Amino acid sequence: MSAPVTKRTTDHSDRESFSFSFFCDICGKAWRSPTMPFESGGLSYIEHEEARQMIWANERKIAFEHANLEAVNKFNLCPQCGKRACDDCFIFGSTKEEMCKGCKGNEE
Repeated sequence: MSAPVTKRTTDHSDRESFSFSFFCDICGKAWRSPTMPFESGGLSYIEHEEARQMIWANERKIAFEHANLEAVNKFNLCPQCGKRACDDCFIFGSTKEEMCKGCKGNEE
């Protein structure tokens, strides 16, 4: 499984579905991924709990990878410190001027 895009994440997955929150590295504001259903969860042919758990774990990994890739587009990468910042915590401008508010504060 890939490393999370942001430093802090929360897993909201349960027996029926998968969802994850990613938090801005600067202010902590959360973005929650859309819920993805556990596709094999309701199928009656999975009689053994161990098999169901293995399928669930595999689907959870796939759901996390999908959410993690989507989170890349939700948070801006600060070219100076490498933190992921929400739009509220990122200063947009020319390539040289773009940075998170944390780095901007360090310049002043």
